[in-house]
Amino acid sequence: MNFNFITKILLFNILLLIFLFSCSQNDSDLNLSVSDLPDNISKSIIYKSLTDDIKIYKNDKHYEILKSDDYTKLYWPTISSDNSLLAYSYIKEQQTDYKIGINLLNLQNLENNEIYSSSDSTKNLLSNNIPHYMGWSPSNNILNFTTPTNNYPSLYVYKYDIDTSEKIIDFGPLWVNWGANDLLSVHRRDKRFIFEINQQHTKLIDTESVSMFYRIDPWVNQNNNIDQIISIYQNYDVVSIFKSDIQKNNNILITDVNEYSMINISPDKNFLSVLSSETYPSSIYNNFKLFNLNSNETILNYENSPIGYFWSPDSSKILLITKPRNTNVYDINIVYTNDLSVRKLQSIKLSDEQLEMIVFSDQFSASHNLWSSDSSELIISGSIEFDKTVSETGINESDNNFNIIKISNLDSNPTTTILFPGLLGYWTN
Repeated sequence: MNFNFITKILLFNILLLIFLFSCSQNDSDLNLSVSDLPDNISKSIIYKSLTDDIKIYKNDKHYEILKSDDYTKLYWPTISSDNSLLAYSYIKEQQTDYKIGINLLNLQNLENNEIYSSSDSTKNLLSNNIPHYMGWSPSNNILNFTTPTNNYPSLYVYKYDIDTSEKIIDFGPLWVNWGANDLLSVHRRDKRFIFEINQQHTKLIDTESVSMFYRIDPWVNQNNNIDQIISIYQNYDVVSIFKSDIQKNNNILITDVNEYSMINISPDKNFLSVLSSETYPSSIYNNFKLFNLNSNETILNYENSPIGYFWSPDSSKILLITKPRNTNVYDINIVYTNDLSVRKLQSIKLSDEQLEMIVFSDQFSASHNLWSSDSSELIISGSIEFDKTVSETGINESDNNFNIIKISNLDSNPTTTILFPGLLGYWTN
């Protein structure tokens, strides 16, 4: 009897069983790699490493949460308002197709469950590095997520408390923004929809015809159950920004703008911020304007090829990213609302995912925090273009790799610090 042959057969069978067992595991378990997390992850940094792993950084310590492999890459960790739930996208390369899905990790009990997936022979994404867009309701454990389809993007909501997903609108592109009172605005082409969404029901309460050439609708005043929202309307060649009172069903003119605009509102609701172009911008707009909603006047007009911006939580500052012509770098600028000054801090080459986040900053500002909660620091991912930085070890250095970079002391003498390698990072709540 040939014992070597029998040994080889047994070894082959064992390896086959191991392979079949690994393939039968739920995809939600394959990339879970949680080290001991801190008891409180507020004021931490969630980031994606250079190897596409997802980690948390707090108090000079790195905590591994989710791990990519040769076939599965992870994208866009999105944390709930109470820091208890983490949604993330994945792309898994299979033998004949791609599986693209969303998992939800409970950071308290470490349950990791798939809430959406699709398979296709092509890698069908919303954008180059965005499989899905996700955001959390500010007051409920409700996740909105926009998914690509073979035709047009679709918008779903997942209600964690009752473990239920439902499609609420189709035929995108779709741009979404949560307000108070369980309200979600959805801008689709030339229509604006308002949904009331909670754990008990999902109800369409308002529909309005609007311009096609902007994205999100910022919420204005939601005190005393007064629901007001800002939208752009177009009447032939006249393009105007209006404030709408949903309950009274009336519109108040704020100002006229160029046809192609990106709008948002300061957290204190005092300022309207607008990127604007007369022609369709691939990513670079003509100018950045600030409009005082109390005095109804434009107080700043900055023309230096802006591409995106993020308000600080206290409304005192704006991170404004501009693109110098004929270069592959971007400038980090801070706009100070107290004196309307604009200060350039740094030139940087952005990572691909960081660039997409900035290009769609009106959408991502509602779900991913580049600013710390106290507005004293911000983080951004890229490679520094000159060596006036310090590392976390305190040594001056220049690094051509993509790093998570922190900018602090923004109200006095801004300091740029290279923290660690990473493709994308943002603050927890």
